[in-house]
Amino acid sequence: MYDVFKQPIPSIKLKFVSPKETEDVVSSLKTKDSHGYDRISIKILKQSIPYILSPLTYICNLMISTGIFPTGLKSVEIKLLYQKGEMANISNCRLISLLTSFSETFERLFSLD
Repeated sequence: MYDVFKQPIPSIKLKFVSPKETEDVVSSLKTKDSHGYDRISIKILKQSIPYILSPLTYICNLMISTGIFPTGLKSVEIKLLYQKGEMANISNCRLISLLTSFSETFERLFSLD
């Protein structure tokens, strides 16, 4: 009945990232002023990357080696965005999820081939 669970689950192979890969990912992110709960926008991250590149790469590689994604980076900020029409009508709005800039960076680094 549950034959699907008898098959081995394929393992995920993640490789360590270099500072150059980290820098390339950060520079490829769309520059915007919006931010997650940490109040650090992609714009601020890009401006500070010369100073935080080494620790950011270290943290990413630490997550890969331990298999632990920090709990604080799992949180998102949900905002209601008005689109058009009557503001009192909830169907004229949509929800957006704002990740932290670090979460976006790590997500892109983990998806590199």
